[in-house]
Amino acid sequence: MKTKRETYALLEQINLYYEQFQITQQKIDSWHEVLLDFSYEKLQRNLLKYVTYSSFPPKICDLISASDRISRAIPDVTETYAQLMNDQPPANKEVIKTELANICNILGIQREDENGEL
Repeated sequence: MKTKRETYALLEQINLYYEQFQITQQKIDSWHEVLLDFSYEKLQRNLLKYVTYSSFPPKICDLISASDRISRAIPDVTETYAQLMNDQPPANKEVIKTELANICNILGIQREDENGEL
């Protein structure tokens, strides 16, 4: 966004869709600072997509396209399969036992060992 006028126009459009969204000078300034590197047209397109599925006003991260931010997408079947088949050997029994003991300790779970002792 090159100008604060564009930032204001975007915030005004959000206000049209979401009555509870308040525009203040502080919000204009802070949004403008964060959105300097993004184009108004792209943010507006993303807003139009966003309003079709959310009843809550967007945050800045909701308006930045997926290609512009770090992906937190869930992998599909092929990506999951590729991760599972990456030829890493499974952990040995000692590592598994140690990690289970750590988890139990964190959760406050007492487990009996092979001898029936806690």
